[in-house]
Amino acid sequence: MQTTKRLPYYLSLVFLAYMPFHIFISQSVSLLTGGLDAWKIAKDALLALATLFVICLMWARGVVDKTTWKLVVFTAGYGLLHALLWATHPDIYKNSALLGTTYNVRLVCFLIVGYGAVRLLGPAFRWQPVLRVVIGVATVVAALGIIQYFLPKDTLTHIGYGIDRGVRANFAIDDAAGLTRVMSTLRDPNSLGAFLLVPMTLLAALITSPRFKKYRVLGFSAFAVMAVALLMTFSRSAWMAAIVSIGLVMLWQFREKVVLFAKRFGIAFAILVVGFSVFAYTQRHSSFVTSYISHSSQGSQDIDSNEYHWLFVKQGINGIIANPLGHGPGTAGLASIQNPKGSFLTENYYVQVGYELGIVGLAAFVGLQVWLYIRLWRSRQHGVMPTVLLATFWGYVLMNMLLHTWSNEAVACQWWILAGMAIAEQSATKSSAKRV
Repeated sequence: MQTTKRLPYYLSLVFLAYMPFHIFISQSVSLLTGGLDAWKIAKDALLALATLFVICLMWARGVVDKTTWKLVVFTAGYGLLHALLWATHPDIYKNSALLGTTYNVRLVCFLIVGYGAVRLLGPAFRWQPVLRVVIGVATVVAALGIIQYFLPKDTLTHIGYGIDRGVRANFAIDDAAGLTRVMSTLRDPNSLGAFLLVPMTLLAALITSPRFKKYRVLGFSAFAVMAVALLMTFSRSAWMAAIVSIGLVMLWQFREKVVLFAKRFGIAFAILVVGFSVFAYTQRHSSFVTSYISHSSQGSQDIDSNEYHWLFVKQGINGIIANPLGHGPGTAGLASIQNPKGSFLTENYYVQVGYELGIVGLAAFVGLQVWLYIRLWRSRQHGVMPTVLLATFWGYVLMNMLLHTWSNEAVACQWWILAGMAIAEQSATKSSAKRV
């Protein structure tokens, strides 16, 4: 029985370790076994079974609490909303609808698995093994990304990558020759950058902590590997998100020193920022800025990537206004790529949810995030992880305003499972306090 209640914890570790390598494994192994679609579906089928198993096990062990009921009811209601919109829009391409539902609902499933894992373990839960998996896996993924930069561009085509198999083998800025972007074992460079956000912010918090002094060199080395890989993605949204996330952790961890610094050097720092801004503005048409920063190199045609972003977002918002009840799951975002009649990328996850599920669905998802953020804020005194999740929350808000970041399985798995664990630890502490 003791082993059974530990299974959700082991499943969480398996998900955290496997998801960053899912694309690489499914593309390469399916060359030998066949059944690429089965490999793609297997992870989500396992997550669905794991979610049901965790809920049933929590019920059998008597650890179901109000938070559990809230998550179960939300998941059921959120899934039902997808089903109702699909039923009322029978012309939706079924593969896109199924994939869109999976991408949206699995966020809460990851949350439940992480929450149940800690609730079932109770006082026996420790963060150390989880942090080792998160940092260790991210270091390997980042190192592979750096190695990838120096390999021939067609390397991954030999192990199953290709547009005809659903995953591109290489990326470049605006597809211009010579401006390579790495994605390591993930689907694309932006996803790699988003995935590195949590481990890099976690390492930044640990390295600056006196309790981590013994492992500071090792931690800094891992951080350096991830930072180099992040730079090589040339993902502007990930760069900004990393600055926001790490900056917030440093601000919260060294609040008094930051205030003192602002008092002493605030004016000089402000002058430096203004000066740098003026310099950056004067260099906006330079080859470096247009190629690496604004992604509008000579290899691009028509309008540049920045203008495409705003065009797609505007179209998505207009779609929400035109049909505030929603167009149905899979009609926007990455899932819509499956539709042979054409895809619709809103370049904004929140606009995507609003377009698919209408105002009700968007309000539900935003409400879930607000509730989760409040719970994490209340648990920030229970170790470093809640603080890291609070900081990266804003990093992911930024990225999801520009991309469909939560649709990536590795990124979603990492943050939402860890968030479930963090709020469960808070609940366990409250329960222990009441018993005392």
